[in-house]
Amino acid sequence: MPLTVQVVTPEREVEVSDDAELVVARGTEGEVGIMPGHAPLLIALGVGPLAIVHQGGRREVLAVDGGFLQVSRDQVIVLAEYAVRPSEIDVGATEAKIDDLKRRIAAEAEAEDLQRQLARAELVRAVARL
Repeated sequence: MPLTVQVVTPEREVEVSDDAELVVARGTEGEVGIMPGHAPLLIALGVGPLAIVHQGGRREVLAVDGGFLQVSRDQVIVLAEYAVRPSEIDVGATEAKIDDLKRRIAAEAEAEDLQRQLARAELVRAVARL
């Protein structure tokens, strides 16, 4: 029996699938793979890809930033703070944002650590989206 996968953000439903053989996600403690028959699970998600392998071998990857992944009865529900398909990413704008963040981090070398840490975290999210 395949997995049913639902990926939602506060703004929209990003993905719904009922033919998944495997879901791979990056949790805050490392990567996790989910196959049909997996034990119930709840994990906090980190920044990174969420891969869905469908029956027949078709693979889909989403960029996910934070949230939770829940497994229950061959159903995977991803409640993400941010999730997007690669086709929805504006590569040029993302690359420009990465360059701007790198300049900000370098310019804020004398700034408070908190400002630099926030800029670095934003940089990690931008790179993950790309």
